[in-house]
Amino acid sequence: MGIYTKLDDPSEFEPFLNDTEYEDGKTQCSETSQTASFPNVTLPPQGRFLRFARYSVFGVYRRIFLAVFIINIWQGHRILTMRRRSKYSPLLVDISTAFALNMFVAILIRQDYVINFLFRLCWLVPFAAPLRLRRSLAKIYEYGGLHSGAAICSVLWFSLLSAILFKEFMTLRIADPLIMICTVIVMGFLWAILVTAYPWIRARKHNTFEVVHRFGGWIVLGLFWPELWLFTRALGHQAGPTSPGAVLTKLPAFWLLIASCFHVALPWFRLRRLSIKPERLGVGVHAIRLHLDEKVSNCVVYRIGDTPLKEWHSFACIPSPGGKGGSLIVSNAGDWTRRAINNPKRAYYTRGIPTVGVLCMAQLFRKVIIVTTGSGIGPCLGTMMNIPATTCRVLWSAPEPRHTFGDEICNRVLNVDPEAVVIDTHKEGRKNLVQLAYALYIEEGAEAVFCVSNKALTKHFVYEMESRGVPAYGPIWDS
Repeated sequence: MGIYTKLDDPSEFEPFLNDTEYEDGKTQCSETSQTASFPNVTLPPQGRFLRFARYSVFGVYRRIFLAVFIINIWQGHRILTMRRRSKYSPLLVDISTAFALNMFVAILIRQDYVINFLFRLCWLVPFAAPLRLRRSLAKIYEYGGLHSGAAICSVLWFSLLSAILFKEFMTLRIADPLIMICTVIVMGFLWAILVTAYPWIRARKHNTFEVVHRFGGWIVLGLFWPELWLFTRALGHQAGPTSPGAVLTKLPAFWLLIASCFHVALPWFRLRRLSIKPERLGVGVHAIRLHLDEKVSNCVVYRIGDTPLKEWHSFACIPSPGGKGGSLIVSNAGDWTRRAINNPKRAYYTRGIPTVGVLCMAQLFRKVIIVTTGSGIGPCLGTMMNIPATTCRVLWSAPEPRHTFGDEICNRVLNVDPEAVVIDTHKEGRKNLVQLAYALYIEEGAEAVFCVSNKALTKHFVYEMESRGVPAYGPIWDS
């Protein structure tokens, strides 16, 4: 594919405040502020029995993670206690297979086409299906538990393999120092990936996490090829050339490594530049709308970046009427988004295929409540406009919505829900969204509630609703 560099065209760094170069999304219309008068509904008490354990400590994400971990423990016990003819070959082969299999699963579950397939499979469930089943399937977006569980188990399996190889090397059963050099390097990168992926570290050093995750993962895959070859050579010396691990193509890990490398490379085969037309939203450094020319599917998320090998950021796309083109709303949420708002480029890189997200699961229900704040209305619109079979009621809290996001965005919200509850926080202050959403949920007889906001509010909102027996869904920021 060659070496990709930054977009160095000076025209791509023109100041954002040059009015003649951009469309102006602001109009002189009056502000939108529709606060409905709800019935006097009091929030029910939160369930007490194992409430925190069920909805926080052991949420769906962690339950999936725990299931993967238990399966690996069971398989580890079986592998380590199995009777074998040879002390060396089959044990080391099984451990290498377990490592390669977990690594493959961790990579596969992050593939665009796999994610889209799983979501679309859930969409096939009709409204006639039991509500409990549909509510459970709507949690498919927490598939990240499978990725993290398999990834951690792969590191532990490789650590066990390394310990056995080190013991054999110290007792001179393995005399080749090259295999130990490869093992130590791979081990170092695997643990670096694991440590930087810890949520507390990832949140504070996200750019470091991305660099270590991407380049460290590539180095691990690259070094595992000579590692496998040296591994088969060592086993051939120990257990004979006809032993199960002495022939490279007979190792399951060899074929799993091929599949893993293919899936890591697959999204990069679709690396391309998206031509962008920026539109200013409001005044100041708050938000910008990036218009795309290519055909956009419904309910999808694009990953864009300045350069292919650095930061990537995901944004839900709002399809344009008629199906030609679409737009992304970028709000001020960090250094990268601030640069994108102040100095938008003429083109950004994207890779892979657009994926679907959590809000797309709203189409499993007859009626839902969509709660969002600020520019979260962008991903909400991208979904709500394209699930006509589902009735969506909107609760949107934002500072001066028309002034900040423009008439077109506000009018689209009202087209989806003419009775949308739009709160202007500059005029009315911040409201208790949990109480308002619960009142709307009861009044409308909705089947579920979705929330798109910042991480802290979304997590708090989902917990407050779920702990009161209301099915609630929202992004989990697991990657």
